[in-house]
Amino acid sequence: MAENPPQKSSRPVIERKCRVVFDVNIRISEITPENVADTFTPDETGEGLPWEWAERQNRLLLALLQDEEALEQFLTSITTSDFGSLLESDHISGMPDEEEGALFAKLLARMSKDDCVFFQEALKEGVLFDNIVLVHRAFVADWKRAEVKDVRAIKPEEA
Repeated sequence: MAENPPQKSSRPVIERKCRVVFDVNIRISEITPENVADTFTPDETGEGLPWEWAERQNRLLLALLQDEEALEQFLTSITTSDFGSLLESDHISGMPDEEEGALFAKLLARMSKDDCVFFQEALKEGVLFDNIVLVHRAFVADWKRAEVKDVRAIKPEEA
């Protein structure tokens, strides 16, 4: 038995932080009928969304993939958002809608006039997210194979 056992502290339980760095692979799939069959079925009756709606999103996805800076921003945003969902966290989220809208607005110059007008209208009407849902779903993080690269305790003065 120790000569001077630790005394009960009058301080509340302390809290410390650890920094965790890991790599996760993100698979990006083109928007094709096969890739979206479980989430989108075009309505050929004229009542719902046609396949053109999905094709337009694929063209936006292809424009995103051609812009390395925008792609990096979107990857970090979507990965952060996905990680927050995985943890069921309310405070871990991707970029705000306004920033995402601005990111996609930059890409419109690479697109046809019809696509550009469509997405500008969606942005103006506040329904851009509803019209890029398949773009978001094209990015799939492989969390089960994520690799921890670094874990360290953060000193209180660094936090």
